Amino acid sequence: MKNSIKQEFLQTMQERMLSEQQRLTRLLAKTRLHIHRTEPVSADFAEQSVEVENDAVVTSLDQGAQIELSQINKALQRIKDGVYGQCVVCGQDIHQERLSAIPHTPFCITCASAK
Repeated sequence: MKNSIKQEFLQTMQERMLSEQQRLTRLLAKTRLHIHRTEPVSADFAEQSVEVENDAVVTSLDQGAQIELSQINKALQRIKDGVYGQCVVCGQDIHQERLSAIPHTPFCITCASAK
């Protein structure tokens, strides 16, 4: 199907995703520093418990950021390829309202709902 996204909207989405890409890259740099730190574990059991909980939160943030960054990178590639805004499953146009809400989505609402 012919993609009907206007150039101005496409540029806005690209700018939003590039900004988010930069934010996520900075976040990942910070989470990686935390995950790969070499500080010794606290001798205090209560403090160890807090450290383990903090590590779990940071690891979860890191994984979420990696996934979102990957999705954004794929969406930016779809822009370069001229297929941004087309559902990767059915080929139909993705409504601009959906793209405004989730700029990196590769699915129209019908295909996203079917999963």
